[in-house]
Amino acid sequence: MSDDLDQRLTATLQRHAGGSVDPTPLVAQARLLGRRSQRRRRGLAAGGALAACAALAVAVVALPPGPAPDGPAGRLALPQAPGTPGASARPEAVGTDPGIVHFTTEALVSSAETATWRAGRGVESVEFQGPSGAARFALARSVETLDQLQQTLSSAGQPQPPVDVRVGARPGTAWFDKSDDRQLWFVRWQPVDGLWAQLDSYAADRDEATATATLVRFDQAQRCVVPFRLEALPTGGRLLECSVTLHRVEPTPVGAASLVVGDDSGRWLTVRTHVTPGYEAPPGDLVAGPYRARRQGSEVLEMVVEPYVVEAFLRGWGKGYPESVGLTVLGGFQGARDPARPDTW
Repeated sequence: MSDDLDQRLTATLQRHAGGSVDPTPLVAQARLLGRRSQRRRRGLAAGGALAACAALAVAVVALPPGPAPDGPAGRLALPQAPGTPGASARPEAVGTDPGIVHFTTEALVSSAETATWRAGRGVESVEFQGPSGAARFALARSVETLDQLQQTLSSAGQPQPPVDVRVGARPGTAWFDKSDDRQLWFVRWQPVDGLWAQLDSYAADRDEATATATLVRFDQAQRCVVPFRLEALPTGGRLLECSVTLHRVEPTPVGAASLVVGDDSGRWLTVRTHVTPGYEAPPGDLVAGPYRARRQGSEVLEMVVEPYVVEAFLRGWGKGYPESVGLTVLGGFQGARDPARPDTW
C-alpha cells in the first residue's frame, strides 16, 4: 500500500477513535428500552410475585451467554434479490440503491444473535453481535467514504500503525486497537477494482482477522427490507437509506427498522419503527393522515399503529424538515401485515 494511504489511514483512525456519533439510533434505542421497562412495570403490578419472576426470566434469557444460540441462521439474512448482480459484477452500483445490499455474509453471521443491515448514501454494511463478540463489515466505492464512518465497536482509542496484508488474493491493510483484554482489528481491502471494504472485528491476531474477512461474498445481492412503506414523501424527496435489525432468538425476528428520506438540498428525516405489541402511548393531539401522533420533544413525533410504534426524527445533522412535513410522511405509513415474515415485506 502507498505511503499516502498509510498516512491517511493513520489520520482517520486518530480522528474517529473518539469522534462524535449520530444521536438518532441512540435516542431510538433509549426509547425502546424505556418502552420495555414500562411494559414490565405494568406486568409486575398486575400479576404479583409470580408474574414478576416470569417477566424477569424473559428479560434475562433474551441474550444468553455461552455458545451460539439455537435458531435458524436464515433469520439474520435478508431476502435474496434474484436477478440482481452482486458487487463483483456491478461495483458501480454499491451504495446507490437503498433497497439492495450487494454482498452476502452467511458464514460471518452464523453464530450471531442480531444483525443490523444498512444500504444507501454510498455505503452498504452489516453489524452483528453474538456470544463471542461483535463485528461490522462495510462496503463503499471510495476510501474517503469509509473514512467518514464512525467507529461503532469499543476500543481504547489508540490505534496502531497499519501494516500490509492480503485478503485472499487481494491487497489491503490491517491495524488494531486494544479493547480491555482483547484486540479490535480493522481490515481494509479492495475485493474488486472500484470498491473498498472494511471489517472491524475482535480477533486474536492479524491472521485471524484477515481470515474472517474472506468469509464475505460479493457474487450475490440481497434486498434491504423493512416492515413498512411510506406512501407520502416530502416534496422533492426520495428514499436515501434503509436499515433493519434482525434477531435470531426473539419471538419477532425484526427489531428496529428505519427509512431515511431527503432531498438534494441536504435535508433528511428518519422514520423508525419497533414491533411493540400492547404499547400504550398517551393520546396524540396531532393529525397524521388516518393516525394520531404526539410530540416527543421538539424534533421527534411518535404514533402507535399496532403492533408498531412509529417515530419520525425530523432532523439530520442540523438540516431537517418542519413538523408539518413529518406529519405528512407519517400519514403515509403502511405497516406490513406480518412483521415476522421479512420475505413478504
